[in-house]
Amino acid sequence: MDNPLNKTELNTAKDTIKKEELDKRIKQKIDELETLLKRIPDTTDFLGTDVLYPEKTSRGLFGPKNFPNISELREEVNRFAEQKELTNPRKKIKRLIKKFPYFADLRALNGIQLFNDTAQSGLNERRLDVLEVALVEISGALHNEGISIYNATWFIKVYLKYLEFLKERISREQSGIAGHFNWNIRRMSEELQQKLILITSLLSVKDKLGGMVMLNTKLKGSVYISGCITKDEIRQACSAIQQDETKTVGIGKTANYVILVMVTLGLLFSRIPILKNLVKDILVTMPDVSKDLILQKSMIRNMLGVTEFQLSLAAGNPDESRQIADKLFKHCVLLITQQLEFGALTKPHEVDPFLKGAWVAKESNGLFNKSEYKKMLDRALKLLKRVMESQSQIKGSYDLARQLQIEIGMIMTEHGWEDDVHDF
Repeated sequence: MDNPLNKTELNTAKDTIKKEELDKRIKQKIDELETLLKRIPDTTDFLGTDVLYPEKTSRGLFGPKNFPNISELREEVNRFAEQKELTNPRKKIKRLIKKFPYFADLRALNGIQLFNDTAQSGLNERRLDVLEVALVEISGALHNEGISIYNATWFIKVYLKYLEFLKERISREQSGIAGHFNWNIRRMSEELQQKLILITSLLSVKDKLGGMVMLNTKLKGSVYISGCITKDEIRQACSAIQQDETKTVGIGKTANYVILVMVTLGLLFSRIPILKNLVKDILVTMPDVSKDLILQKSMIRNMLGVTEFQLSLAAGNPDESRQIADKLFKHCVLLITQQLEFGALTKPHEVDPFLKGAWVAKESNGLFNKSEYKKMLDRALKLLKRVMESQSQIKGSYDLARQLQIEIGMIMTEHGWEDDVHDF
């Protein structure tokens, strides 16, 4: 008969088991936190690698001409969202998706209904999961020519709600592990805190929805609200804009309004990192047929740069932030030299590079060495002077330029360069 374990051996065995269980729980917690961090929509990776629908299907048997009219279904979804109808349109949507899996407008409606379902249910623990599915679904539709004011409006609603829930979840996790005994988990607590700053930066888009409100108000009841704008319609509109801006494009649309919608949505989408590839695709689709269009496209590109810069700052990456700031500032200066060196500034897209260039210079305090930064600020003051001397009637441009001038003056005084401020 084997000798039983003595007391010391027994205690050692128990301690080993406890340590293994503790290590297992710690690893499980770290895995959970790492998975949560991956759910932050701060890059295009959030949407996965298959955001584009299969080309052969979208252009083949189930081409746009064969897609059903879903206007009544859309109204049913709206009534459900407003709690004006007891029936749930989910079954109808599912049935249609089986027949038309790559119908972007229908897929957007599917994402909207998923969102509505979460809003009217008590699935608090699962709500973030469902919101993520809804967000990816609508984002995919936008990437596959499902761009309409209606779909974009709902996308923003889902995006902001997802960010709010994610921020709440991360905040709860962060506060729960802030004083954890394990150093790896304490380190992740600091990372979660940094990500909360990043999410706050992402949420700032809710203060920039003026363009979306304008489109919904100006074009209410028109085909532009629910009618998706295709790449062909964008190209046709750009080609027609020089000769006849009211030329009909597609079904019931005109060139000037197609450009208005795409530029306005492009500016909004450029503030949302997961749509970066979509914005680039829109810009490639719009040919450089006129000075105005070149400047409008550059305004969107500048906003992409601003977003990238802000996220880099929020993530605490000074080297990356400096590179982005340098690139954005030089792009603004080059654009001004090539397109706007002379003449009055009478349109928002003409003033934009002046204000964006000065803004990024002001925000770059501490990123460059002193001699480089002084040159940047000197040039920024010249840009602002041009805006303030212009006879432009662009709303708010003078006030914004004046505010930037004051803030840059304060930075220069801080660095001991106050004598140079008076030259401007």
